[in-house]
Amino acid sequence: MNNIMPLYQSMLNDLIQKIESGQLPEDSKLPSEQKLGELYNVSRITVRRALAELESRNYIYKKQGQGSFVSTSDESNTKVPFLDVNKMIEKMGALPKVELQKFELNINGTEKRVRKELGLSDDDYLYVIQFMYYADEYPVFLEKIYLPFKEFPMIHKSEIENNDKFIPFIAKKYQQYPEFISQTEAGLINKNNRKIFNLNVGDPLVNLTKKGVFHGRYVYYSQSTVVGDLIMFIVK
Repeated sequence: MNNIMPLYQSMLNDLIQKIESGQLPEDSKLPSEQKLGELYNVSRITVRRALAELESRNYIYKKQGQGSFVSTSDESNTKVPFLDVNKMIEKMGALPKVELQKFELNINGTEKRVRKELGLSDDDYLYVIQFMYYADEYPVFLEKIYLPFKEFPMIHKSEIENNDKFIPFIAKKYQQYPEFISQTEAGLINKNNRKIFNLNVGDPLVNLTKKGVFHGRYVYYSQSTVVGDLIMFIVK
């Protein structure tokens, strides 16, 4: 068993990464069990275990006598609520776009406030991930996300750089479905952030803080800034 688990987990993580990054597109056929065993140098039992786990997480589906295929993403199946910023931008009548601006692993003990919020020590690894959302090419929503590496090991950049539904992604991949606590605070554009949003000092903004709790542990923390007409669609 000790020999199977690392091989099984490595194979599972690699296939999830290929699916989430689009290397294995929706409805594409996975290699046969025999071929997968050869590719990952694992036994047929290990292959079947990994495929069963992928199927249980709705990453793949099986056709009798034909093999395994990549599932079509279905937002209705998500078990965790999330703010779909792109959908809100579309409701404004604008064209949405999301850009991954930062993806790094903080290992030097900085981000003291965030570490305190998440109950992390200076030695704990911390993901720092930043997205900017645009409406008709205008920046309207800046989101900075912090995640404990020990809760979400091995997130790959390729999985998230074109993924506008980050919370459903981590919930599905890691089988963690947090409950969220959100706070909003009105503010004004200042000289430090006016260039980020191409706005004037004194223009309105709203800051959002979100914390995610799963099984009594804080596993998610984010800080976001909303500007322009999007404020009316995001803040209820």
